[in-house]
Amino acid sequence: MAAGKNVAASILEKHGFAAVDADVLAHQALAQDDLQAAVIRTFAPYAAAKNITLTAADGSLDRRALGSLIFADKKLLALQESLVHPAVSRLIDSFIDSHPNQPVVINATVLYKISAIERCDAILFVTAPLPVRFFRAKRRDGMKTAQILARFWQQRQLFAKYKKTRADIYRVHNTGNVHALERAISAFLKACR
Repeated sequence: MAAGKNVAASILEKHGFAAVDADVLAHQALAQDDLQAAVIRTFAPYAAAKNITLTAADGSLDRRALGSLIFADKKLLALQESLVHPAVSRLIDSFIDSHPNQPVVINATVLYKISAIERCDAILFVTAPLPVRFFRAKRRDGMKTAQILARFWQQRQLFAKYKKTRADIYRVHNTGNVHALERAISAFLKACR
């Protein structure tokens, strides 16, 4: 979270890649009536126990409320992922298939959890120092400190989890300097080719 994946994806787009954002696809998947209804139905009892309202005034899923519920509980997060990840993986596969003559970059935090990772030739793992990530998330998302820290806690040890996939993985440290990130990504591309 807040490591610079979006900036890295935009840099790769400048190098000719088609970019797809797994978070955007997750939002698209959750907007589908059947999946949205399943998520609301599944998490309603947990939300009620914590006095959290999962729906907006129009009856749609309040994703921020869902996030406050699931990111505080590892089991609830796994349950949500079991509902949403298959739909996201299908959307990623569709995106890749629609770009047969273009390299594709998948912008995703937990790509190792979905089947689309099997289609990847290499993984660029973008990381940044914790304080930099914290202030980026605070400024960008306007989330409460406890929510940011809960997400950080859930996402700890990500690099080790990617290493277990045995994928061709490269780590890039993003300290906030876009030019340095561009140079690191150029080096990554040379190493991959």
